[in-house]
Amino acid sequence: MLFSLNVNSIRDVLKRRGKRAVEIIDLPKYISDHLGLSALTLSTDLLAGVGRSQIEKIRDTGDRAGCTCLLLSQPEPLTLAEPSVDKGDAAVDRAKRIITAATLLGCNSASISIKSKNTDEHFERAAERMKRILEHADGVDINVLIAPQPGLTEEPERLTDLIKAIGGFRIGSLPDFESAHKSGDPAGYLRKLTPYASVVNASTLGFVPGEAPVVEAKEDARDSGLSGLDALAAELENMMDEPDPAPVHDGYDLATMAGALSAVGFDGNIAIDYRGGGDGTLGAMQSHEALEAAFESLTG
Repeated sequence: MLFSLNVNSIRDVLKRRGKRAVEIIDLPKYISDHLGLSALTLSTDLLAGVGRSQIEKIRDTGDRAGCTCLLLSQPEPLTLAEPSVDKGDAAVDRAKRIITAATLLGCNSASISIKSKNTDEHFERAAERMKRILEHADGVDINVLIAPQPGLTEEPERLTDLIKAIGGFRIGSLPDFESAHKSGDPAGYLRKLTPYASVVNASTLGFVPGEAPVVEAKEDARDSGLSGLDALAAELENMMDEPDPAPVHDGYDLATMAGALSAVGFDGNIAIDYRGGGDGTLGAMQSHEALEAAFESLTG
């Protein structure tokens, strides 16, 4: 299992000016230096106006920093199920351009979502157009992940049916924690979609200020029969053995999400996506710590 950072978490960093300014090309090094992560996912809207040579520079910067881009995501849903041939073809062309950009970045995946009503006719059109997109993706070794969207792909069962109708080993899903929570059955939602996923978007909403899980106290060294320097050494050892408690997520239980991923044997890319307020870098750090603790709690 690999933790990466969804760059949407730290968009505030890109607004800095002066000596603290961070450009898009600097993000891999920033993420490596400040968050200790070795991978990222990038959104296509951040590449608006960025040419081919600059995209390749982002890839090269990532290689040097040891923080590569694994996923390029399209935030706006594509009209892949529209009755209009022109709109459908335009959506297919857009998806192909996203895949090409993902290749230049050195990604192994690209994600899209589909704007569509949930009817059988829309389902069939989406499947046929997705097959055209997959032909292009196969040629450049890129996986295409469908992110759930209200309408056609809102229900996990409907999305998995679409994935099966499209066919091929390069098509998959992109589950999201917040969407799972809103479904009313987060564990069930993730258990249905995660087997088709190589990336899971681990969205977080914020953390409870000044709160942390209750940690059971170890036996006081003075109560163990030790005294003098022996007691002091034992107390220091206890202090070093007890890490700071993890931040408490405010919104939904991350352990439930981690348990659902573990239940289906997921060992892919978990993209940290902090959506709360305040400093994005701090929020991403807290998210990473809380997610690690959630997974560790499953084996505790």
